[in-house]
Amino acid sequence: MGEIIQRIALALSYVCRAFLAYVFIPHGFEKLTEKISQQEYIDFGLAGDFLDFYLIWERTNFIHVIGFAQLVGGLLLLFRRTYFFGAVWLFPISLGMFLTHVYISHALDFIYFDLLVLLFNVYLIAENYAAIRAAFFKAQKTWI
Repeated sequence: MGEIIQRIALALSYVCRAFLAYVFIPHGFEKLTEKISQQEYIDFGLAGDFLDFYLIWERTNFIHVIGFAQLVGGLLLLFRRTYFFGAVWLFPISLGMFLTHVYISHALDFIYFDLLVLLFNVYLIAENYAAIRAAFFKAQKTWI
């Protein structure tokens, strides 16, 4: 029974990694190479504050920082030796995407999608809980 659960967890890990790479690599590349189509955002219901927010990132070229981070994080997810680092790398980006739609755009379809991205990202981090616990939560003999 334990082996079946391990195989399911491994398959879920591969699915999460593939999905997140599929999301982050093209979107990161797009941010590095293209300007946004304002009409496309308006058609998606992302006008107003969200569009203004995004345009500020584009005008200041900060969008390139986000695009680079998404591209690198997505590429790190592709390899067994680097996927955990990629998941940790992408966690603040995933959280930021989700909270941006919660607090700025209020677009439910984007909120649901970004929640899925965030949950997949958290799963990839949580499956390495033993390593995280060993590295950051070592038993201490004293408080000082």
